Amino acid sequence: MDNLMTVSIVSMVGLTVAFAAVLAFADKKLRVEEDPMVGKVLECLPHVNCGACGCLSCHDYAEKIVNEDADPTKCPVMGEEAREQLYSLLGADGGEKYPLLPLVRCAAGCDNKRPLAEYRGIQTCTAANLAFGAGMECQYGCIGLGDCVNVCPFGALYMEDGLPRLDQEQCTGCGQCAKACPRKIIDLQEKRNEKLFYVACNTHDGPVRVRQICGVGCIGCGICQKLSTEGFFKVEDNLSREDLSKQGKQEEVRALAGKCPTKVIKEL
Repeated sequence: MDNLMTVSIVSMVGLTVAFAAVLAFADKKLRVEEDPMVGKVLECLPHVNCGACGCLSCHDYAEKIVNEDADPTKCPVMGEEAREQLYSLLGADGGEKYPLLPLVRCAAGCDNKRPLAEYRGIQTCTAANLAFGAGMECQYGCIGLGDCVNVCPFGALYMEDGLPRLDQEQCTGCGQCAKACPRKIIDLQEKRNEKLFYVACNTHDGPVRVRQICGVGCIGCGICQKLSTEGFFKVEDNLSREDLSKQGKQEEVRALAGKCPTKVIKEL
């Protein structure tokens, strides 16, 4: 029995040494050396792995920039200093870069969320939206359970009166909030001017129904479009939308926003 145990132990040790030698040889012969440029590019990236660039991680994005000529401007999270370092490293010109901000296309707080029924299910917007639209009359508005807040890696959103509010100082424009919203009421837009005026509504219901179920929704009356001399706003399918590229004349746009009968044009 002792001889059998000794033979077994020696055999296991021998196999372990043999496999280790094979793995070491394979590692030496089959190893793929990473381009040093990938590490240098990675140093410029924010290391938050938020996925806003469309890649799995910052390392994945660095590899694609170096090996596949991916667009180095896709990371919205980088600070200006890091962005300049990256462009200098790549010998590229990033052009003028504007901050991206998430616009919440709903202005209906708790008092304006008219219910059809009481929702008692899983307390997430995604789950609630599947359950008869969370029991809300409006099928386009914010459900208010904070999925967007929960996925923000920077703490830039918080809930107040049933709506997500933005802390611009913390926001990096990564876009995770927009991806998390099941009703797609959040979209990212460039802030090219000091103030940003936008329509905080996403409904496509007619004016009569909007008036019945929401006091702060867009009724598609067209006043903003009719009074706009330069096409600041345009109404399509019962919903007004701003043209952010034409908001250089801030005071004119602010005055026009004040004419909205439901005050749905907000200032950020």
